[in-house]
Amino acid sequence: MRNLAFPALLTLSACVPAGEPLVSDYNGDSVKIAMTNWAGEGVRSDITDAEALRICNKGGKRTAEYASSRMVNDYQLEHLYLCL
Repeated sequence: MRNLAFPALLTLSACVPAGEPLVSDYNGDSVKIAMTNWAGEGVRSDITDAEALRICNKGGKRTAEYASSRMVNDYQLEHLYLCL
């Protein structure tokens, strides 16, 4: 019975939707957007671009230009945007 619990849990965990983008850092000139990266969901997308633009607009900047991405840990990806 115990041997079947782990594969069942692993299978169900694949059904969990990707997390929402989270602002991990903002200094007025740049914003970092963190996303979970369990199975490739954390890649840059229109959702992360829109969140970066929303944050940059609150600081008085007009655009958010994508600069880079980096792995923070095994399951988190961080995107850097410049606020211009």
